[in-house]
This record gives sequence, structure tokens and C-alpha cells, in this order.
Amino acid sequence: MNRYIKFMILIPVITLLLNACEKEKWDSHNKILDPQIKENLLQAIQRDPDLSMFSQYLHETGYDSIIASSRTYTVWAPTNEAMKNIDPSWIQDTSKLKQLIANHISLTAFTTSMILDSIRVKTLNGKNIIFKKNAVENANLIKEDIYTNNGILHVIDQPLIPKMNIWEYLNTTFSGSLQQKYLQSLLYSYQDPDSAVQIGIDPLAGKPIYQPGTGIVYRNRYLQKVNISNEDSLLTYIILTDQAYQQEENKLKTYFTDTSTARTDSITQWHIVKDLAIRGIYNPDNLPANLYSANDSVIYHLDKSAIISTYRASNGIVYVMNNINYDLSTKIKPIIIQGENFYDRMDPTKSYSIITRRNPITDSIFREFYMANYGIASYWVRYPVVLNSVKYKVYWVSMNDVQTGNFQMMLGFHSHLDTIPQPPSSINFDFQFPYTVVTPNNYNEVYLGEYSSNTYGLLDIFLIGNNTTTNGSNTILLAYIKLIPELN
Repeated sequence: MNRYIKFMILIPVITLLLNACEKEKWDSHNKILDPQIKENLLQAIQRDPDLSMFSQYLHETGYDSIIASSRTYTVWAPTNEAMKNIDPSWIQDTSKLKQLIANHISLTAFTTSMILDSIRVKTLNGKNIIFKKNAVENANLIKEDIYTNNGILHVIDQPLIPKMNIWEYLNTTFSGSLQQKYLQSLLYSYQDPDSAVQIGIDPLAGKPIYQPGTGIVYRNRYLQKVNISNEDSLLTYIILTDQAYQQEENKLKTYFTDTSTARTDSITQWHIVKDLAIRGIYNPDNLPANLYSANDSVIYHLDKSAIISTYRASNGIVYVMNNINYDLSTKIKPIIIQGENFYDRMDPTKSYSIITRRNPITDSIFREFYMANYGIASYWVRYPVVLNSVKYKVYWVSMNDVQTGNFQMMLGFHSHLDTIPQPPSSINFDFQFPYTVVTPNNYNEVYLGEYSSNTYGLLDIFLIGNNTTTNGSNTILLAYIKLIPELN
């Protein structure tokens, strides 16, 4: 048969199938709105004697009026037998009971026909549950897709006990652990003007005066980086035993040595905890060889034998581990300083250029900071950078294809200064390399030497032109500076 004719025959068939799928979806929607369906969700539950306990708790928590309203809901209602299995602590505490009942109700209608494998559904308590073809979480569907005039009812054989999210689990089950105590130390508060009560105006500053104690907002610096309390996240999170936490602290503190023991401890602990969240959920029986931390891409090699317990949280999975293994070079990383990303210059009135070139060896495009013919000896350009307390091998790339003659530059190091005192040429560098000759058309990294940073923190690196005012001999040209740490 002619291919064109075959194709023309297939078009109506495909259209028919698509229309059938669309029709099934709209049939489900319209069935909910069918005026012949007289009962709402609450009435359907009350009519079933096997759901009488769930109906009672709906009334006690006020959710009976909610699921009787005109909005559309899905309810997964446990049988009386299932409700008997609930720990009494969930029933006796009014707040916990509301959390429990809300975990069985979701806004919007969800039927089993909507599911290919599974979907995440947000319940009225803000938690997410997994809804499958014949189950929800660990509960089986006894009766499914019962239509009412304001939603869908499913009957299940187990209660849906709300799971803690990762942050709740850490602060409940591991309260007092080294990891939990440090994370809690990152809590801070501030007065939010939008919610504080204004009681006057400062006559001198002209600023509002707020009533003390009003508008106080609490934040945690760690959650601002990795929000492990977010119910919509899907994370794999590592909780270290105290012994493993101390091992990490002992291993890392040499790279985060600061001016005092307290500062060293604090900075080291931050660099332990900041990378313990991994995006996605990974089963302990099928851990990939490489896992990447959520923010800074530390490469982990998790060993299943080091996992001493597992908890499936509402927003991911938690591994309690007595040891972790990762590539140290992905935590204490090489540093690359691009030439165009400078902080300030010796004399900002002098013009400079950011030039774009092509590397003929790699065929890559690069950018360079470029100054020439500016008439000042030992002109400097400053690059603040955070260094670890470690020895670095230092390189630069200065691709001199702007002139045929050589010129000289060097690097100087100094503890960070917010402003440079005048005259700017009077900087006494803590360390500096000797001048290095830049030859034409060298596109390779040039090794300058080693620099040992004794403390962790912000440092100024200065790119310094030749000590002459002669044009062509004091050119400044930089693609990038690279510092590679020597790790133990």
C-alpha cells in the first residue's frame, strides 16, 4: 500500500485515540459535577458505617465542614479497623490530630485513572503523599474513585501518619547531637518593619521607632542555603554520628584555620554541614558511584555499610552514617580569578580594556584585562579572594598577542583592605613573587611558584605592572590567575 495512503489512514485513528483520552479526563471531571450526584464527601463518609471513626475525627478537628464545602477535594478515608492501629499520642493531642486528619485530604480531585506510576499529592497539612494506582503511601485502596458532588473518596486499609520532614527529624530524633546543635546555633532573629508595630519617629534620624518585641522574625542561615524543611523538596540528607562528625572536624580544620580556636571551629563546622544535602532520593541498595551535594557539587562516594539507619521523610530520605567519603578536591577547590573581574585599580582615571580573543591551540574564546600606555610605574589591579589555610601552586595565563615585545608583571599578596591608604604605591605586600616575563603568543598556563596561606579568609591578590613608565614595557594583560591547593 502506498505510504501516503497508510499515513492518511493512521491520522483519524491517532486522532480518535487522543480524543478518547481527552474524553476520559473530561468524563471524570464532569462526573464530579454531575447534578445527579447528590452527596458531598462528608455525606458519603457518614453513610459508610466502616468509616464512622474517621467521620468522628473529621468533626472533632473541623475538617467536616471543609470537605462539605463547595470546593473540590480528594479524601483517603481509613476504615475503623485501620484507625484502631493509630498510636494514641496522635489522637490525644489536638494539634497532632488535626495534622493527622489533614494528611488524608487534598485540594483537587485525584482519581486512579490519572496515574501512570505514581504522583506526589500535597495534603491540607502541607505534606506530600505518594498516590499510586492501587495504593497511597503504604495503604492499599479498598474502594477507589467514589465520586461525590465535590470530589473523590478512596477507602484505605491503613492510616496516613504524617512523616516528619528532614529538618523536623533532625531536631526531634537527633536533638543534642553535634550536628543538630551546630545547625541550631545558626538561628538568628530580626525585627521585620512590615509586621512590627510603629510607635513613633526618631526626631534625629527620621526613621520609624518600633515597639520592642513586635515583628520578630526568626531565620536559620543553614536553611537559607539548603532548605531541608521545604516540604516540596526531594533530598537525600546525611546525618553524621557524633564520632563521624568529630572525625570530619579533625580532618577539615587544617584547611579552615582562623585567628582563634572558636572561629576555626565555627568555620570548619559550617563546611562540614553545608554539603550534606544531595538533590534527589537515592535508594541505599542502589547508590550511584558519584553523588553531588546540592549546592557546591562536592562529590560523595557513599558506602552502604556506613549507613546505620534510614528514615523516609516527607521531603526525602535521611541516612544516619558513621563515616562519609568524598573527593576532598571538590570541597577544597582550585581557585580561578578571571582578569576582568577586578575589585579596584591603583588609579581609576586610567583607561583599560576587556579584550576578547580566540586561543588558536584550543579554539576557545577567552577574555583578558588589558592596559597599555598609561605612564605609571608598578601600577596594580586588585583581586580579593577567599583562600583556605593551605599551600597553593600559583599559575597565570597572559596571552600576549597585543604586542611583539616582552613585558613584565608580578603578583603581590596582602591581607584584605576595604580601602587602600594613600599614596597607593606605598603598599607593603605580605608576599610577592618576582617579576615574570610575558612573551608574545604564549597561550599556556605559566607556573609562578607556591604561596602558603596561613589563615582562612579574604585576601587581596595584586597584579602589578613593571616598575617603569616606558610604554610597551609596563603593559598589563591577564586572562586568569589559578591557585591549586596542595591537599593531604
